[in-house]
Amino acid sequence: MSKPLLQQDELLPLMQAVPLSGADVLDLGCGIGSLARRIASETGADSVTAIDVDAAQIARANEKGGGVRYLTGAAEALPLPDASIDVVVMMKSLHHVPISQMDAAFAELARVLRPDGQIYICEPEYAGPFNDILRLFHDEGIVRAAALDAIKRASTGEFKIIETIDYIRIVNFSNLDDFRKRMMGMPWLKNKITSVIEAEVAAAWKDYSVTDGSAALSSRMLVSVLQKDQRRNEL
Repeated sequence: MSKPLLQQDELLPLMQAVPLSGADVLDLGCGIGSLARRIASETGADSVTAIDVDAAQIARANEKGGGVRYLTGAAEALPLPDASIDVVVMMKSLHHVPISQMDAAFAELARVLRPDGQIYICEPEYAGPFNDILRLFHDEGIVRAAALDAIKRASTGEFKIIETIDYIRIVNFSNLDDFRKRMMGMPWLKNKITSVIEAEVAAAWKDYSVTDGSAALSSRMLVSVLQKDQRRNEL
């Protein structure tokens, strides 16, 4: 079995896996829209819509523009017409959908996708240096496992898996303070970061950082490409 490839740029495996040129693309769980803007400017997509449940993130994304239509909405209740999208991209966002709503989210994706439309879902494996530190203050093990289970269920319903890919992503941090700012400063973690957790993170950081205090933390990314199975929908 070959080792996963190292990918510094997450847009590259996306462009290789799904047909973005000339497509109407949805970036679901877009955050502040960084990936959506790159899809709009670098792939030849006909249109790019970016949706996130966090209105504050969408407000920040709107300020940046970039030829993207930004909307606030949830995966299980998309503010889009039927059969209006060719490709959906979920970049590390499926596990943020409430577990009870994951199946409903796939039903919504089937609704908004055109016949033979595709979904590119990238989910982090819950292992490796990046996750070893992350789980100290933000344990996503349950939701990530639930996301993978939801993909399996979807593939026996209105979708079929047409390709799976995995690659290693490296996340670079200049020092521990940089890691704290980017990974521990999220609003939903505000009341969870205790002095004990701070000490645990600092101790773990020493295991992965180099002499100047920086660290390159690896995480394995699991990609599933699903296609709307029109034959199943016609049964």
